[in-house]
Amino acid sequence: MERRAWIEVDIKKIIKNIEIIKNYTGTKFMACVKGNCYGMGMYKISKEIERYVDAFGVATTSEAIELRDGGIRKPVLVMGPILPGDVEVLMLNNISITLFNEEILKAIKSVIEKRNIAASVHIKVDTGLGRIGLPPEKIPAFIEKVSSVRGIQIDGIFSHFATAGWKDKTYAKEQLDKFNRTLKSIEKVNIPLKHIANSPSILNIPESYKNFDMIRIGLLLFGVYTEKYLWRKLSLQRPLKGYCRVLYIKSVPAGTFLSYGLTYRTKKKSQIATAGIGYQDGLRRGLSNNFHFLWKGHKVKIVGNICMDQTLIDVTGKSVKSGDILQIFGDNLEIEEMAEILQTTPQEILCGFGSERMEKIYKL
Repeated sequence: MERRAWIEVDIKKIIKNIEIIKNYTGTKFMACVKGNCYGMGMYKISKEIERYVDAFGVATTSEAIELRDGGIRKPVLVMGPILPGDVEVLMLNNISITLFNEEILKAIKSVIEKRNIAASVHIKVDTGLGRIGLPPEKIPAFIEKVSSVRGIQIDGIFSHFATAGWKDKTYAKEQLDKFNRTLKSIEKVNIPLKHIANSPSILNIPESYKNFDMIRIGLLLFGVYTEKYLWRKLSLQRPLKGYCRVLYIKSVPAGTFLSYGLTYRTKKKSQIATAGIGYQDGLRRGLSNNFHFLWKGHKVKIVGNICMDQTLIDVTGKSVKSGDILQIFGDNLEIEEMAEILQTTPQEILCGFGSERMEKIYKL
């Protein structure tokens, strides 16, 4: 059976990016593989890169357990909020918990008493993202309370930027200043890992990793940048290449409407190819009439509205035939370009291509 739409994931290039970033920052490296590693295959990628990273970051309890069940032994941090019912399974599997509230602290104490096992936690500081964490002024008292519980090891303290990729760094630097002041207020407490830097901030705000212990890298594993201009700061490999096949070609006269909604009408006699990819595979409908694929290095434009399973391409004047391969994205910042067109983030674009029907092929 021939493949219809797929993504090639080059593991060696991911590993090379890890090495480049570690050399660039000189810090410990947490690979953030949440969201099925941005849809590209969390377990498969994590297994191959484990020896090159210091820790893994995930969003949920189930993701953390999947890594442990698959044999991942490096430290794993659940960076998101959890429910009290998650605490025991996390502690039994030696998975670090993000801690910032009394409810989870109470649950941890209960499991320690019940199981006589230790808990690893990272304290979360809300310096301005407004999502989870305690405000800086409440951190000293909370850490004092946590430190008084025998069996809890505070292995880290961290915060997260809201605007790390912006050219205007004012807000991000305010967050960094709040985090530094928080650390100063608890400097007598021995916490091994202090971290705030993420993919955009290591390129845009060097102070975010200098004098800190670890960076948290997700998107840059794939050499994809949150903002296109950041690629100039550090040249990385592009491990992901997306493809689909031409399934059908037809000739249509001038004045022919194409696809749902009649958003495109041919101006002349045209050759139209039907490509085997649609929005169920992750190709966002908002790219209709506004993006292109590559055929043997030549641009071929999307025409008409992208459908769930098919996309129409104008291949007039080119010797395209059924079965030919079209490249959706690769080395030319196409993921970032899609995000700009759709006014969203490259993370969201990648997660969309995480569709199960968009087959992932791993090159080891």
